[in-house]
Amino acid sequence: MRVAPSEVDDEIEMKTLLGGEDDELAEDVTELPVDPTVAPFTPSKRKTGGGGGHGHGGAPGTASPSSVAANIFISFVGAGILGLPSAFSKGGWILSSAVTAIVCLLSVKAMMLLIETRKILELKGHTDVEGYGDVGRIVSGVRGENLVNLFLVISQTGFATAYIIFISRNLLSVFGMPSLLTAICVIPFLSYLVNLRSMSRLAPFSLFADFANILGLFIVFVQDVTYLPLNHEHITAFNFSYLLYVTSVTVYCFEGVGLILPLESSSTDRKGFPRLLTIVLASITCLMVCFGTLGYMGFGHGTLSPITLNLSGPTATLVKLSLCTGLYLTYPVMMFPVNTVLEEVFSISGGSKSIRFRVVVVIATSFVAWSVPDFGVFIAFVGASICMILGFVMPAYFHLRALDDEATSKQKAVDYGLIAFGVVMGSLGTLESGKDLIDVVVFGKDLDAE
Repeated sequence: MRVAPSEVDDEIEMKTLLGGEDDELAEDVTELPVDPTVAPFTPSKRKTGGGGGHGHGGAPGTASPSSVAANIFISFVGAGILGLPSAFSKGGWILSSAVTAIVCLLSVKAMMLLIETRKILELKGHTDVEGYGDVGRIVSGVRGENLVNLFLVISQTGFATAYIIFISRNLLSVFGMPSLLTAICVIPFLSYLVNLRSMSRLAPFSLFADFANILGLFIVFVQDVTYLPLNHEHITAFNFSYLLYVTSVTVYCFEGVGLILPLESSSTDRKGFPRLLTIVLASITCLMVCFGTLGYMGFGHGTLSPITLNLSGPTATLVKLSLCTGLYLTYPVMMFPVNTVLEEVFSISGGSKSIRFRVVVVIATSFVAWSVPDFGVFIAFVGASICMILGFVMPAYFHLRALDDEATSKQKAVDYGLIAFGVVMGSLGTLESGKDLIDVVVFGKDLDAE
């Protein structure tokens, strides 16, 4: 991205987090961590030729396996998991558990394809493959890179909007605060935070947000267990009429393919990264299955999305406020690269124009959050429409293009299978969740009550 020459520290951070670096900055850059929310994007100051770039070229990073594992965990265990118990209550606990495991398996495979694609490109002389967008650029030209970054911008904006929906729903349950009032009240401080031009200035907020989110999720998990003896409803095992909804929500939870290349680059053990990724995601899958199943068994068919709406009492209030605070402070971190990309697209170079633009983006996401009060329906729509493409279609397509005529029958079968899964389930899921969105936004239906 274009950064003011005087802001050297910010330039180092942006080039590291977005995947690019200059020779004179390389030594300073190597010690900076990869931020999972920023890393997928690629800067505009990029070589467009074949090899000879200043990428890592397969060199190991500086992050230990334990640090990388923690980054993976924090990146994938987010607000989406709070919508899983409701999805499990709709689809049945066995069907939903199976879908979660299958989506995990396919997601891991797609991520491995992206890692393999980078290795193929490096063997062909491309040493500047730092992020998802780089793969798109080398395989499909500038349009490929722009398309990847476009979908990443939309997905991260969707995640940030989901945070505001979550906050709105929970403040309504705690204080009876109308959604419109919440949407208005979140704007001022968020407008300040998104105008901080350095990730280092956002770091304290990000650390506190991570702590608040993990604490909140842990207490919710404990609360689910305490409610188990109180629910005596019949628990459904299978309900295939909600297969698309469960799949879409689960895909939303596992969206993170754009993080994989930067995380692999940051690892001191790049050869062991695929195994580490598999182990961590398998563990997260077990956590998601337990969280979804226990939440459903604790609250039965009345399980809401997010599940925090089912909780009551002083502890529940603490949990809700903790998660609201954590997600509120995560918003500016999530939108940091989005604003940078959008400002470059619209040729906004800084100053008051940039400030106004970022405030408008905050207002727009707040308005969408107010318009769509259903957390579950919204994340299902994002999961089906955007995450399917990013998570399955593009990695498989880029892998095929990178292999070209060298692809074996087995490789083609796997790639085309992932593309078919993403296109079919994404299209059907988008149609269904889009219809649900219309029912919620236009007709004011409460789908949780049905």
